[in-house]
Amino acid sequence: MAKTHDTRQDDPQLKKATGLTRRDFVKTGAAAGLGAGALLEPDQAHAQVSSTGPDDIAWDYEVDVVIAGAGCVGLTAAIRARDLGASVLVVDQNFDPGGRMLHSGAFLSLGGGDPVQRRDMKGESDHEGFITVDPVEAPEELDDSVDLLFTDLTDWSILDTKGQSPYRYNERELARSWAENCPATRQFLIDNYVRFTRVSGTHGGGGLSRARGARCFLMLGDRTDIKAGTITAEDAGVADPERTSPFAPVQMNNASRSVGPNAVSNGVALSRPLEFSAREKGVEFMFHRHFDELVREQPFSGRVVGIRAHYSPRHHPETGELLQSYWQNGNVDEQRETVSIRARRAVILASGGHAGNPEVRSMFYPALREPAFPTSGYALQGPHGQDASALTAGLRIGANLAGMQQNISYPTTFHIATRLGTRDAYTSMMPGHPTFGFRGSAGLNVGSVGFEEFIAVNQVGKRFFNEVRLPARPQGSRYPGGGGAPGRGLKHTPLDWRNCRKEWVREMYSYDHGLDAALAINEGSKPPHYYSGPLWAIFDQDAVERTGWELRAPYVSDNGYFFQADTIEELAEKIAAGHEFQRVPLSHLADTVARWNSCVDAGVDPDFEREADAPMNRIATPPFYALSIMVIWHDSYGGLRVNGRQQVVDMQGQVIPGLYAGGEAVGGLNKHGLGKGHVHGYVAGTHAAEERSV
Repeated sequence: MAKTHDTRQDDPQLKKATGLTRRDFVKTGAAAGLGAGALLEPDQAHAQVSSTGPDDIAWDYEVDVVIAGAGCVGLTAAIRARDLGASVLVVDQNFDPGGRMLHSGAFLSLGGGDPVQRRDMKGESDHEGFITVDPVEAPEELDDSVDLLFTDLTDWSILDTKGQSPYRYNERELARSWAENCPATRQFLIDNYVRFTRVSGTHGGGGLSRARGARCFLMLGDRTDIKAGTITAEDAGVADPERTSPFAPVQMNNASRSVGPNAVSNGVALSRPLEFSAREKGVEFMFHRHFDELVREQPFSGRVVGIRAHYSPRHHPETGELLQSYWQNGNVDEQRETVSIRARRAVILASGGHAGNPEVRSMFYPALREPAFPTSGYALQGPHGQDASALTAGLRIGANLAGMQQNISYPTTFHIATRLGTRDAYTSMMPGHPTFGFRGSAGLNVGSVGFEEFIAVNQVGKRFFNEVRLPARPQGSRYPGGGGAPGRGLKHTPLDWRNCRKEWVREMYSYDHGLDAALAINEGSKPPHYYSGPLWAIFDQDAVERTGWELRAPYVSDNGYFFQADTIEELAEKIAAGHEFQRVPLSHLADTVARWNSCVDAGVDPDFEREADAPMNRIATPPFYALSIMVIWHDSYGGLRVNGRQQVVDMQGQVIPGLYAGGEAVGGLNKHGLGKGHVHGYVAGTHAAEERSV
């Protein structure tokens, strides 16, 4: 069935079908409001920059603000800079903008008395009248201020599960700027077609003294129209439970409780409206282009005057065709191996963190070097997502770092997924999106309870932990309260060391070390290469009958993350031969299963004390199965040091002129969630656009 979209997307003047070429960009710059000379031919650009930039560079493109990365930081910064009159070019290694925002839950915690908090305090609906349900939170839990938000962000007395408070390490200037700009950022998002549900609790760790979180939504309708706030069931991925769509890589969720009938929510309701607004306002995009390095006037001094980026095309895994963005108006068609792009005012680094770079993340813990465990949204972002490009490029020109220790002090940095049998264990992507082939299977979401139906083994086939406690995640750094709700639970006094004496501290420390056990290195390893390796859920046909698990496409496939055999020995052989990261034989698997069955017969698990936690069932009825258990690197913390204006700072504590950064590319503000990135983008876009043009 043919889908309908925004009418402006069908405007032939926008070159939707093919995108804009470099020469088209020059011709249409004035029409898009960019002004004459927004993007110049190589010889023209070089002539203009030779007096301020390196003389040996022939610039291929020239624009006021260049942004590396089209995620939450990049899109927000692009729109903000464009609103202030700057011409903007966004470069991204993927084929479609949005980054991980596109597959997120779109739960934005801001606060400080932002417009959504004030709306719900008054009991009002949104200006379009979509919200028909009453506010979720009481007015006193919405009565917020910038000062209170700042205190929450910097309260050293909030203890986390690893015995330290990450908040004590936060850069105060950065935290203060973030708090002060939260209300304006929320309004900015609303002004750019983003709709917010009722406020409910908060998200991201810390700042729980008030309710500050709201999700983004669209309304189901007969057409996908961003301005009208509607989306078709097909585009939302809700028409068929086993399909997603090119528009929405993950299925949208029912948001009727926080909005009203026919409301759906997730990152699509955040990312696509921002993309639409950016394209509408004349922001230009260059996709399939990996950001490589910054160009500075001198290696460690002077302004940053541009970037270099190489061609990194992503092709459809089945057809081999070059993947194309959903919308193409404003795209710059450029396929040369390397291009140099001059920034007359500033460069903004918004290319994400280092969670996808095993070598960088192993600085904090050697087990993190294990490549078997990918980042969240691996299939959507591709192999270059979260690859530390901003961090490494900044270091090459003298940038400083901040908050690097926070990678191992925050529980969402990495965790064990409950979606099994897929390399991309984070999202609910299904067939229908062009990148599903990179995933190969949707995986089987068994939830925490499902861990009682199997035994978990390591890379050599040994059990290593109590299975039912394996996916348990610590509470994280937070005020005490039920379910993350503010103002509920045990009393906490901000900035008071005596909080550590209170009973609730013991609960926060009472978590199992399943993740540490899962990442244990040396088992089966040989020098000089020590590694952890893949993990496997082992079960039999009886477990399938008990649970009703659907071991079929699209949930599982023969892509190396699901195996089936008539004997345990055959199962071990198949895994060793068929999984890309299984470097050693599962030589202990048969003995492990036999040992487990004897424990079941005896009614006791002396190895890991599971009998007190969950039912124990024999693994004896063929066929026998194995599903991969995935450790996900979700966030990365620590990165480039920036000040309150999001300007990157060098090793001498001085601002690097013309360089800004935000989101997971920076360190110094330990806060999970999209809200951090959007505020960073708003601040960076504001100040980058105000830079003097050179």
